[in-house]
Amino acid sequence: MSKYYILTYGCQMNKSDSEKYAGIFESLGYKSAEFIEDADVILLNTCSVREKAEEKVIGKLGELKKIKVKKPNILIGIAGCMAQRVGEEFLNKFPYIDFILGSYSFSKLPLVLRNLSLERKPQIIIEKDPIPEDIPWYLSKRESSFQAWIPIIYGCNNFCTYCIVPYLRGREKSRPKEDIIEEAKNLAQRGVVEITLLGQNVDSYGKDLGNTDLADLLEELHKIDGIKRIRFLTSHPRDVSLKLINTVAKLEKVCPHWHLPLQAGSNRILQKMRRGYTYEEYYELINLIRKIIPYSSFSTDIIVGFPGEEEEDFEKTRKALEEIKFDTVNLAIYSKRPGTVAEKFDDPIPYEKKKEWFNELENLQRRIILEKNENLVGKEEIILAEDVNPKNPEEILGRTQNYRIVFFKGERKNLGKFFLVKIIKAGLWSLKGEIVKELK
Repeated sequence: MSKYYILTYGCQMNKSDSEKYAGIFESLGYKSAEFIEDADVILLNTCSVREKAEEKVIGKLGELKKIKVKKPNILIGIAGCMAQRVGEEFLNKFPYIDFILGSYSFSKLPLVLRNLSLERKPQIIIEKDPIPEDIPWYLSKRESSFQAWIPIIYGCNNFCTYCIVPYLRGREKSRPKEDIIEEAKNLAQRGVVEITLLGQNVDSYGKDLGNTDLADLLEELHKIDGIKRIRFLTSHPRDVSLKLINTVAKLEKVCPHWHLPLQAGSNRILQKMRRGYTYEEYYELINLIRKIIPYSSFSTDIIVGFPGEEEEDFEKTRKALEEIKFDTVNLAIYSKRPGTVAEKFDDPIPYEKKKEWFNELENLQRRIILEKNENLVGKEEIILAEDVNPKNPEEILGRTQNYRIVFFKGERKNLGKFFLVKIIKAGLWSLKGEIVKELK
């Protein structure tokens, strides 16, 4: 039996896409390889959001050349956003690549593999304008037996000046509500207890359908027996409605965790980014959510050193972190992306200055996180046991409703169960707890 191995880079949507590719491989009779060296087909599902993500792919391709020399018959493929962007140019630098699939080319994998079995000629399938293509949800091979990603909307219509995603993922396209509900019901029957709804801009769900939205979808999913926890991401600050906030507040299965990318605290920079809101509007939204749902948690993305950013702009971003006190901040130094509007902006800021700003924000956020975690000591949290602690086989890794990682003593048989856990120790990136009781 032939074996496949998938390496996934980037966001949760890419992880979901990789589950689709895995399911297609298995429908063709392939088996998952435990080690990359044992595979007959290696697929790199790539990300193009930042240059660093692409560099990781290029580095891995360099390593794979050694495997190709030892096993000339092995097939190496590239899929996802970087494949969509770079296309056949990959072959100039890596002539040993056998196939390249664009952002939504899941269904073309069987054709590519069949063609390669007849003739070892590189196969390239990339649509110039990527149109979201879905495969039957039941073909996906889920990594977890009790957690599942459910994409509800593909693409993005926002065209922020720094972002390449709309060019690589296409325009927004919502999945029919009935299909999503059917998928969730079947997952529940299989033992899935937690689902995460995915979208580049999940709050845009339903705009192209005309008769539903994310709040309506959450109401329906909340009714499904067996599903005990619902998450959703990523949200755009401009599109979070009062209806959605009130819906999350009343639905106990829906986790009050909001991933709301701020990107910058300076209105001048937000305007250059074409984000569609001011810092004051963003801050007002956070306060509104906290007023209606006091136990909400917030994560965000911040770009450091956007072209033209000055010390005054940076200070406003630093102040924003101090004012809002996010639970998690994903910091990234600005990365120029080919084809975006910002690619042409003057960028006179030295990298050393950007790195200095990055370090200052990182240190600030570490203090905020530690303070927030310390405030949880002594409190009891509902935790879903997700995995065994890779550093301690006697401990379980789980997450709170608000997405904080907690380690506590337990066994593999506890995975997929919910526990009431008392927090006994706070660290910077995680908490320690002890089981109070198992929850049914």
